Amino acid sequence: MGKRWARQQAKENELAKVVDRGAFWLRMHPQQATWTALGVVAALLVGVGFYTRQQASREDAWSKLAVATSYAYMGRVPEAISQVEQLGAEHAASPAAQFGLLLTGDVLYDKGDFQAAAESYKKVADRNTDAHLRPLALAGLALSREAGGDCTGAAGDSQSFLEGYQDHFLAPQVHASMARCLIALGERDKAKSAFERMEFLYPNSYWSEWAKARKG
Repeated sequence: MGKRWARQQAKENELAKVVDRGAFWLRMHPQQATWTALGVVAALLVGVGFYTRQQASREDAWSKLAVATSYAYMGRVPEAISQVEQLGAEHAASPAAQFGLLLTGDVLYDKGDFQAAAESYKKVADRNTDAHLRPLALAGLALSREAGGDCTGAAGDSQSFLEGYQDHFLAPQVHASMARCLIALGERDKAKSAFERMEFLYPNSYWSEWAKARKG
């Protein structure tokens, strides 16, 4: 099943269409943006990994990530995490292993295990300066800490994300997380500024309306 799924992802035109449709879906379902974004990026890189077939080790690493992703989408969380752990043990230095940690964070977040999800995202954020991996990890870390009740940590993670990746497609969701956490921390003036910033940055959008409704 995993190999068949991976071959399908190798069709670059189909992947391009998925990314285009995904951008619209993200706007309509912002609260699920992190999971969807990671799924799209992982699917794209799995496809590239199989298409190039540069070496057996790399192919095996992407194959294991493909299988883990398949398990995750089927709701078979223990099998997904086990596959990621095997991937990390056998190919620790590979990009696939880092995306595996992101996938682990995703499935743990969906299970409501926010502390464990945050730990998985933090491993990626601490190990990478990669322009693709690190913002995904920081966004996941901020949202996981917020969901777990650690708004102080979440606000700091959000600030780190926004300082380095202001134009990232997950930036609106991170802005929202920071605003919610500032309210939870009693920092209402700072929260109001955060809402106003969202209105300015994302005019005539879901996010500007969301911020306006909560600004008070």
